[in-house]
Amino acid sequence: MKSVLLVVITTLFLITSCGHQVEKSNTTETTVDPNMKVFPALNDSLHKELMVQGAILVHKAMFGIKSNLLDAMKKGGPQYALEFCNLEAIPITDSLADALQVGVKRIAKKYRNPDNEMKGAENKIYKEYIMNYIAGQPPKTRVEIDANGHPVYYKLIDVKQECLVCHGRPDVEIPSDVAKRIKELYPNDLATDFAVGQPRGMWAITFNDILIQNKKP
Repeated sequence: MKSVLLVVITTLFLITSCGHQVEKSNTTETTVDPNMKVFPALNDSLHKELMVQGAILVHKAMFGIKSNLLDAMKKGGPQYALEFCNLEAIPITDSLADALQVGVKRIAKKYRNPDNEMKGAENKIYKEYIMNYIAGQPPKTRVEIDANGHPVYYKLIDVKQECLVCHGRPDVEIPSDVAKRIKELYPNDLATDFAVGQPRGMWAITFNDILIQNKKP
């Protein structure tokens, strides 16, 4: 399973880059896809496997995004990278999600694209990450069961130095022309005024081909 995931993910991200998700499943036994892997509960061995697979998926996604954004920056600077992300992010991650039968998205409270807004139980999970950050505790990846019975791998996204050119302070780390273009592309943008190391959102990898009958892990 791991080798197949690695091959597909690597191929997709060599083609392009950045995060969004389409979840698809049914929860009642009478409508479960015959290819669905059904488990009575999220046991220890399954939890460990999902932690490994989630880490692989996030690593590949981050590598693909970073490498493509760096290429875009070299090619045309921050404005070009911004345009590239605006046009390509969601179609690319949707393709990845469809190919692997997983949901792939980046979610945030202070989002840039409204499609990446946190909803429901995601807010509670992120709040725990924020509280841990305030307390100086290192963030821990986790697996939770969503409302549809699918396991979801969550990993905190923190702000790196190179992120500030688009997510720092307007007219300070963000050049004025880039700040202006951000507002044009994303009129309701909230994803600025961050500092290095601060939480900016989460990766959420939903395993749509796995159904947990008992939703409480």
